[in-house]
Amino acid sequence: MDSRTIGILGGGQLGRMLVEAANRLNLKTVVLDTAMSPAKQINAATVHIDGSFADPKAIAQLAAKCDILTAEIEHIDTAVLEELEAAGRVVVQPSPLTIRTIQDKFCQKQHLMKHSIATPESYALEANTFDAVTEIAEKVGYPFMVKSRTLAYDGRGNYVVNAPAEIPEALKILEGKPLYIERWANFTKELAVMVVRSSKGLVRSFPTVETIHQNNICHMVFAPARVSAGTRAKARSLAERAVATFKGAGVFGVEMFWFADTGFPSRKDD
Repeated sequence: MDSRTIGILGGGQLGRMLVEAANRLNLKTVVLDTAMSPAKQINAATVHIDGSFADPKAIAQLAAKCDILTAEIEHIDTAVLEELEAAGRVVVQPSPLTIRTIQDKFCQKQHLMKHSIATPESYALEANTFDAVTEIAEKVGYPFMVKSRTLAYDGRGNYVVNAPAEIPEALKILEGKPLYIERWANFTKELAVMVVRSSKGLVRSFPTVETIHQNNICHMVFAPARVSAGTRAKARSLAERAVATFKGAGVFGVEMFWFADTGFPSRKDD
C-alpha cells in the first residue's frame, strides 16, 4: 500500500471524484477548499485545510500535510507551487509549468500549435480597443469570439461578435481582462476524451464521448460519441498527442470540435 498523502488544491466535483477514487485505492487525501466543499464530504474525518486554493499561505499549509500535491482546477498560484517544489518540500503533479500554460488559454493554444496540434486560429489582443479588434476581425471575419485569456470557463469570459457594432459591448463586458480573438468554429458536434498521463510520460485515453451543452454547461454525454469509429479513434489520437506535449502526471479532459465537412476534430481551448 502506498503510504504517501495526496494534497488536492480544490474540493469541487472533480476533487470529490478524485477523493472517491483514492479511497478505493486506500490512498490518503487532504483537500484545500472551503469548509463545505463536496470533496471534504467524502472523508470528513480527515483534517483538511479550510481556505482558498489561490492563497499562498493556505497552499503552504496543505503542502506541509502531504507528499504529493495536485490540483482539480487550474486557477491556482503556480509561483508558490514552483517554490515548494524547488525547496523539495513536496512533489507537484502535473508540473507547475503545465498548469501555468493551461491557465492562459492563448498561451495554451500557442503551445499546442508549436507541437502541431490542431487548434482554432487565434490572435492575442494587444490593446482592448475598437481599432485593435477590427484589425484582427479583418483576418478572421464575422462572427468571431472574443475571449479572456485567464479565469474563463463554462462560457464565462467569452463573447460572440457578429458585427462591428457589437465590438464596444464585448469590450465593456470583458473590460479589464487580457483578451484574444478566435476565428468562429462552425462545428457539428463537440467531442471529449479523458487522457491519463504518468510522471514518466506514458499516455492512455478513455473512449471518445459526445457532449451536449445548455447555457454553456455540459447537460448530457453520449458514450460512445455518435460519430464513426474512425472519427472516435482520431479524436483519441489527437487528445493523446495534445496531453503528451505537457509535463507531469495527471488526468486531463480534452474537448474538441468536430466538423462535418472535414470529418476531423479540432482541439478546443477549454
